[in-house]
Amino acid sequence: MDVRNLRTFMKVAELNNFTKAAAELGYSQSAVTVQMQQLETELGLPLFDRIGKNITLTQYGTNFIEYAGKVIEAMERAENFASDLSEMKGTIRFGIVDSILYACFIGIFPEFSRRCPNISLKVYVGSAREIETKIRANELDLCYMLDYKVPRKEWVRVREEIEPIIFVASPKHPLASKESVSFEELIGCKLMLMPQGEGYRYLFDDELAKRNLYATPAVEISSTEAMLSLAESSDYVTMLPVFAAREHIRSGRLSKINVANCDMQQWSQLAYLKGKALTPQLQMFIDTLRELLPPLQTEPSRL
Repeated sequence: MDVRNLRTFMKVAELNNFTKAAAELGYSQSAVTVQMQQLETELGLPLFDRIGKNITLTQYGTNFIEYAGKVIEAMERAENFASDLSEMKGTIRFGIVDSILYACFIGIFPEFSRRCPNISLKVYVGSAREIETKIRANELDLCYMLDYKVPRKEWVRVREEIEPIIFVASPKHPLASKESVSFEELIGCKLMLMPQGEGYRYLFDDELAKRNLYATPAVEISSTEAMLSLAESSDYVTMLPVFAAREHIRSGRLSKINVANCDMQQWSQLAYLKGKALTPQLQMFIDTLRELLPPLQTEPSRL
């Protein structure tokens, strides 16, 4: 049922005149006549008595006013729903790895809440594997992962960047002053890494396997913030995405260790599974991220 026909019906019922209704609505009289005929055909009931040039509502027409008014009101609310942010309600379930969370999102969540005060954000912080599992189980709506490149045929990638992974340590560390160190020299230090199977640890393990080497980290820890803090205040060497460590390097709290012939990288990806319904709330969140998220990538040579 065309809502335009309902609006025309309400105007005709108000004025009891096709010609006047057509003039107010900007239609021709013949268009109004056709619309009312279409509506009566759909309902299978006569809405007007047409006697000579005069029209009057039938009892069916009088009774239909209430129903038509409710439908029009509901349609107007629906049409205004996406544009009236203050009226948007609901919950967005967002998964993110902690390195991206602390590097980029601390200021974005409050701004989104300011713009859309009635939308609740449920943020899940976990590993890329945990997040992917929850996305596939429809326990999350959208995610920001740092991992291998997810397949395009299954995912909609809203944003993606290659992220270099580097080794860092305190500026006081003996390796910090060297122009270049070998991978063998690196693994002879006290290493602080993600646990096996988490984050970017697989990149390190792949490097060991390629070189037929073995190393046992002194500390395994899942928190990027803890790794940054411990690296500053100890003699640990750790590996982190450039975006997570760049401010610490620029401020002199950490130094990048230049490891020869070692180029490690992952993909940061803001994505959701194909087939996920993009509600106005979710689209608004995505648009906010597109607007406010800075580029994560920084060339290691610029640090």
